[in-house]
Amino acid sequence: MQATINILLEVELFNLEDALRAEQLAKETNSEVYCWKATGQSNWLQKGLSIADVYCLAVLPRNLPDLMDMPDDISEEDIFEEEDEA
Repeated sequence: MQATINILLEVELFNLEDALRAEQLAKETNSEVYCWKATGQSNWLQKGLSIADVYCLAVLPRNLPDLMDMPDDISEEDIFEEEDEA
C-alpha cells in the first residue's frame, strides 16, 4: 500500500555559495542538507550537495527520502487564468 503525505515545514534556504553555513546548521540541528533542483518545470529535493541543476540548498529533518518530488512550477497560462479569475 502507498500513501501520499503532505508535510508543511518552515526551512531556511541557502544559496549554493553558502553551502558551509547550510552544513553547519544541519550538524547543529541533527538535520540533512538537500539540494532543491530544477530543470524546465520539474522540481525535486535531493539529499546531499551537488552543483548540477541546483536552485538552492535546504536543511531538512533526518530520515526523509533521499529524493523527493515537488509540485511542478505553475505554467504562465495557469498564472494568467488565476489573475483573470481575481
